[in-house]
Amino acid sequence: MTRPDRPPARKTYTRLQTGRRIPTEYELTSTDLHYNYPRRFELPANNPVVDWYHRYREGSALQAHDWEGFADPRSTTYRMYTQLQDGREDVIDGLLREVDDTGYDARLDDEWVAFLDRWYSPLRFPVHGLQMLAAYVAQLAPSSRITSCAAFQTGDEMRRIQRIAYRTVQLATAPLSDEAVARQRAAWEDAAAFQPLRELVERALVAYDWGESFIVTNAVVKPRLDRLVNQHVAGTLATANGDPILASIHFSLDEDAHWHRQWTAALIRHAVADDAANAEVLSGWIEKWTPLASEALAALAGVTAEAPVPLDPSAVTAGIEDAVSREVDAALTR
Repeated sequence: MTRPDRPPARKTYTRLQTGRRIPTEYELTSTDLHYNYPRRFELPANNPVVDWYHRYREGSALQAHDWEGFADPRSTTYRMYTQLQDGREDVIDGLLREVDDTGYDARLDDEWVAFLDRWYSPLRFPVHGLQMLAAYVAQLAPSSRITSCAAFQTGDEMRRIQRIAYRTVQLATAPLSDEAVARQRAAWEDAAAFQPLRELVERALVAYDWGESFIVTNAVVKPRLDRLVNQHVAGTLATANGDPILASIHFSLDEDAHWHRQWTAALIRHAVADDAANAEVLSGWIEKWTPLASEALAALAGVTAEAPVPLDPSAVTAGIEDAVSREVDAALTR
């Protein structure tokens, strides 16, 4: 029997403040894991690493009294993530084996293959930018729960890069040459349709405030590019041009993007609920970055008119902009 003058015995999860309830696996593996926030690093105050975090994390315009109050709506743990993605990768691996085993690519229209070489294969470059942006958010985030979401998102972006690269190699009529790689890189660096997006990604990579980096990545760039790539270029357009396997691959990749939008909306809602002043901060960043993002979307969506069976670029752009606007407004006002 516990003596009345002795406090109750503490358990390993007492700090999680769940009362008598045993914490869930997600709570145990995601809560309050950042030793350096807000207590900072075990380094001298004038250390450049400490200074960086103090300026762009503690000094962010986005502030909350309780960042640990945010929760991933999917309650993603590492175990859950690896099991989920292992199953999804099995599906895509099966589709890619089908391409090799059935001579699938030989039956594709030559003009469609040329379109993919010119506009689809170079997409691995901007997606790599999204991967680096997600990694930065994971590194600078003030909460381990935010870090977990952004880290898993980083893995998802690597998955998309790898699948675009794999299809690029499969579609090559011979082993992918240095010349072909250089041509695809040159498209990203020089083609007019890519330049607003390249400028947007490069400017986003030097938005060092962690909150601004999160917003420009997950609320401005990604929701537009994800929909254009996964749902339109490699979705509707691929299907119309007799390439259902590409559409199936990106249907799986778009499931990742759907979760990215879910946790983004949840974090925005939490920030606004924690401090109403955050709504103005977030809206300011969205208004700052949206014009360039809209320009990038319109320019890249224009290439859908060049496919053998084209889409209407203006309709594609309008549909994406409407979806993104409604999604962001809903997160900010709830």
